[in-house]
Amino acid sequence: MIDVRKAEAESVQWGISLRDWMELQVQIFGNVDSFEDTAIDDEPDEEWRGRVSDVLIEHSLFSKAKRYMECSRYAYRYQCKGERPHDLFSPIYCDLRFCPRCAPRQFARLLRKYEPVLKAISAHKKAGFRIREITLTSRNTGDLTPAQIKKFNQDIKKTLKSLMHGVQGWGAIWCDEVGFENTNLHAHILFYGPFVSQGRLAEVWYEISGHEVVYITKAHKSGAKALLYMLKYVSKPPANDPHLIGLLEMAFHGTRRVHALGAFYNSVGEDSDNVHSEWANCPHCGAELTKLPGSTRIEKAIAEGRTFVGTKNTDRRKTWIN
Repeated sequence: MIDVRKAEAESVQWGISLRDWMELQVQIFGNVDSFEDTAIDDEPDEEWRGRVSDVLIEHSLFSKAKRYMECSRYAYRYQCKGERPHDLFSPIYCDLRFCPRCAPRQFARLLRKYEPVLKAISAHKKAGFRIREITLTSRNTGDLTPAQIKKFNQDIKKTLKSLMHGVQGWGAIWCDEVGFENTNLHAHILFYGPFVSQGRLAEVWYEISGHEVVYITKAHKSGAKALLYMLKYVSKPPANDPHLIGLLEMAFHGTRRVHALGAFYNSVGEDSDNVHSEWANCPHCGAELTKLPGSTRIEKAIAEGRTFVGTKNTDRRKTWIN
């Protein structure tokens, strides 16, 4: 299981981002199970990825289809400026929401983005306010569309704003989720504010959305752990069926899965969506790295004698793994 504080401390110590720290874990161990409750398929074969890409192509998402199909098969080439230059490579990731290879990296990015919210809570504690966990669900129609997801998130905003009308200092973060191997759209919410009864929550949610199932309780975790457990839902794809993965990518196209509202909105950190990792220094000698033009197949990079930019074969690498 990932120790968030240790991960952040190590990323600072090594001079890399939390996102790059997660990339190193993927490259070292082959997979990253953040919560010890799932098996992540590290290298889906080309046929599986091809079936996902076919769905994206059917919905005219050609660029995404290409990125998904080529994820981790191509690499950027680097060369350091040391006295004895080292040749390295870094995989090119698709960074799509439901890619088994990229989900842990997205988890790391979102954790860093929304962590300032938890610091805001600690800095501005209010009497009678608590962190609570809320689950809001929608009726499963067997299908998902961008318009349906957009309305679902609008209904969440309206519900929380209605419940907190006239209240100052409340905030919420939520993550859109679907059930495993189905299209049961629901949201897991971290809510900071005064007491709200389940009955009142259900009444307002039904009035605004027409949906019935709700759940609210005091958060079982505090601080970064509360955020970590909410974001666990983006750390792994919600299906093994490639056709369903393709449909989910299509449904969430142009829509965020994680949202902030109320006092938390201005506390959200910088967003780095779709920014590939950039490595600055050679892991062998510490010299500055130069990114060479173009890209190459990873197997060709290895055949050329290039090593992964976070290669294990250095003393520095040993400190990374341990």
